[in-house]
Order: sequence, then structure tokens, then C-alpha cells
Amino acid sequence: MANHIVKTKEAHDFLALVPQLVGFTPENSVVLVAFRGNRTCGALRFNLPEANVPAKVQKRIATSLIGTLCKIPGVDALVPVVYTAASVSATRGLPHARFADSLAKRAELSGFLVRDALCVASNAWGSYLDPQCPVGGHPLSRIAGSFVHADVPEVVARGLGTVLTGTELPTIDLAAKERVAAQYRRLQKGFGTARNASALVSMIGEVVDPVELAEVALGWNTTALSAADAAALLYVVQGPGCRDQVMVQFAFGREAGAAAHAANLRYWELQRRTGLSMDDIVALELAAEAAGLEVHAPDDRAEGEAINDGAARRRGLLMADLMLGKTDDRPDLDRTDRAITLLKTVIAMAPRSARPAPLCMLAWLSWSLGSGSVAGLYVDTALAIDPGYNMALLLDTLLRSGHLPEWAFRVPLEDSDR
Repeated sequence: MANHIVKTKEAHDFLALVPQLVGFTPENSVVLVAFRGNRTCGALRFNLPEANVPAKVQKRIATSLIGTLCKIPGVDALVPVVYTAASVSATRGLPHARFADSLAKRAELSGFLVRDALCVASNAWGSYLDPQCPVGGHPLSRIAGSFVHADVPEVVARGLGTVLTGTELPTIDLAAKERVAAQYRRLQKGFGTARNASALVSMIGEVVDPVELAEVALGWNTTALSAADAAALLYVVQGPGCRDQVMVQFAFGREAGAAAHAANLRYWELQRRTGLSMDDIVALELAAEAAGLEVHAPDDRAEGEAINDGAARRRGLLMADLMLGKTDDRPDLDRTDRAITLLKTVIAMAPRSARPAPLCMLAWLSWSLGSGSVAGLYVDTALAIDPGYNMALLLDTLLRSGHLPEWAFRVPLEDSDR
């Protein structure tokens, strides 16, 4: 929609456009449509709080959502749109009016112009700011019959479903699953099963380069994926270090993957030689960095290799920044889309116990593209298999906080030059 302008004057025409802006038909959501001047420049979707949530909590939620909007450069106005399964009542009016009022007030306090505040309910729609809104609201047929649906070209229009449309895994026949399981068991028998063991990743590195594997895997034909290839990728990503390296490499490219792998190799070697945990090593690094000292491992025989190796630590920090979205660099859309398709196929072929790792990768890649609700679905699936899976728990915390990657707020060049 970035390069195609659809002008709307009526509220029902604007409501016909909102699903195109977010890419799906929202359900039980609030969408903040942001404007620079007279043009939309973004649309943020959030879960709609329950109507019976205390007023204080609703105000805090509203403040948090408007704070997120403040991070988009140049925004000067907005239209909040509430999507709810509740109905418009002839006696109580539009549902979620208290929350919509909190949103509007917080937006105005933050210096935004609130152009309108709209509600799409199960049986009607209306404006919270229109004192002339009829009892029972306006008919939904006005949205369905809007000219917008015809005005958006086919090459731009999206086939809209719900937020979870397209999250389904492909159907894989039982024989293919059994072949992958057999190949996966052979790898476990040959190299071990402890997904947190440093030695496991070291052995993998001797057999296959995980950086090269990640690049090759993006070129695989997912409609004819071999059991050996699926099992190899599935096995490699069971190690947290390799999992995160492949995931970041899928999104940002080979250079990012190579840097992450180099940092992982160093930490794995330090753990092997010293017996220290990753937390112990990081704590020593931080203490040494603060004191300006060079701390060597107890049996460090490699000349010049210190625990607080600045260059290696910076590689580790770069990896962490990418994973937390603390960078303006956007993921490569084509690579990320191909990775999502690949991971869906691998997960569908995988034994259930091996799925949490690729599910978390799939969740993070979805989040990196702004699909937090989709990411939450994959995280929930991973936790249903392994309630203690650490990355799933971390991602669940990240998603529940409403945190978005910094690149989501970067103004595209074509927009900033206008």
C-alpha cells in the first residue's frame, strides 16, 4: 500500500481500508492508524483489553500503546479503531467506550491530533467521537460495500483472513515423518542428544558448517524436501547457539550468521576448557570490562586469548541486539519469508519432541516482520510441548511486554524523501 494512494472521506470507507493496512481482518483488537499530515504511515495492532478490566489498568494500557506510537518518526495524528466481538447496544452504545476514551485522552496529551475514534462491533460500527451516531450504530454493509474494495488494485490488495490465516503447517504424510524421525535418531545416536552441551555443537561443526547449512537451506525446495536435509537442519538447531545463529542468519544474511557463529565458538571453547557456565563467563567479562583488566581462563594456554576479549564480546552483543530488535537494520524480507516457509515444513515433518527449537525460530522471524500475534501462537505451541523451554519462555515475556523491534519504526526511504 506504500506506493498506492486511496483517498477516503467517509468513516466507513476508511474502515474498509484498515484491514489492508494491517494485512488481515482484525478480531478483538485495537488498531492505531498513524498519520503524517494527511497520509497514513503505519498501523499498529494490539490485543483489546477485556471490557471489565479496571479503569486504572485500562489507562495504563492506553498510555503504553500511545508510547509505542510515539516511536514512529513524524507521526502527528491517529485514528484508533476498536474491533470487538461484542455488539452495539441500543442502551449502552458502542462497546469499549471507556478504553477508547482513555486512548484518545492519552493521545492528545502526547500531542497527537485524534482524527476520529471508531468501533467495528459484531453487529454495527460507529464513531466514539460522533454525538450524532445513531442508536444501534451504522450497518456493517456500508463497510462491505465501500468503493475501497474495488479501488485497491489486485497487485496491491491482499487476500485477507484473520491474523492467524497462513500460520497452518503443511500436511505431511506419515511415511515422510517416519523417514525424518529415523534420520534424526541416527544423528542423535552419532553425536548425542543434549541440546545444551558445548561438545555437541563442536562435533556438529566438524561434520557440517552451520553457516553454510543455513545458506544452503534457504535454497531448498520445500515441496520436495528430503528427510536427510530436514533432519540435518532440525538436529543442528537443537543447540541454542546454533539455533540463534541460523535464525539471525536467515533474517540478516551470511555475514551476521558468521559473526554469531564466531562468537558462539569462542564461548563454547571457553566453557569446555574452564568448566565455567555461560553466565559465569559473561559475569567475568563484565567485571573485567568495568575494571579495565584482562582476565584469562584458569588454563588459558592460547597466547593472547582472554575471557574479556573485546572483539569477541562485541560480536556477542551484536547478536543480542539483533535478537532483541535493538537496531535500525531491517531483516531481509525475501530471506525471512523463505525461512518461514522452510521452518513450517521442517516442523511439520519433525518428531514432536524436536519441534520447540524451530517453533521458536518461526516465532522470532514472525515477530521480526511485525506479526506478534502469529509469533505468540508458535510460542504457545512450543510451550505446550516443553513448558520449560527457555527460549519459548523468553519470547513469551518479550511478546507480552508489547516490545517491537526498532526497525519497525524506521521510516522507509521512499517515505522519508517525500
